[in-house]
Amino acid sequence: MTKETMIRNYRKFSAADAYIIGFVYKHDLYMVTLDEIYPRFMKVERESSKKGGREKLQLRLCNKYKEQLINRHGAEKIGDETMLISNYNKGVTFEKLVSEMNGIEYRGKDSVGFWVAGDIELNGVQYQIKLEGAQIVVSSTLENLKKSA
Repeated sequence: MTKETMIRNYRKFSAADAYIIGFVYKHDLYMVTLDEIYPRFMKVERESSKKGGREKLQLRLCNKYKEQLINRHGAEKIGDETMLISNYNKGVTFEKLVSEMNGIEYRGKDSVGFWVAGDIELNGVQYQIKLEGAQIVVSSTLENLKKSA
């Protein structure tokens, strides 16, 4: 499956209306809200063979893209990288931070699919929360969704 096809299918099935993206830049933790994850932020990679070796879309932000998010898209500094240190992985910790910053009790790591709901709802808007380096979707998930549609 090509990158463009994976992105198109992901957007077709996603229940998210928008995205909250987190990243570390010069040891500071930033957050930005976007209507879409730009294709240039996504890379097609392969899972490890232990996980099946399938293609997946991964969120990858180089410093140039991080600077654009800060200077052009209003990414705000919310702390420093030490805020991501916890007993959970960094993505889960970031999702918990975003929830708590918005006065919402963190629902915990769940198995609600991106095609069902966002990670958080704010003012009637469903948001997917992603920290740089996050897996966006695995190709087999998209293939299964296409079969079910």
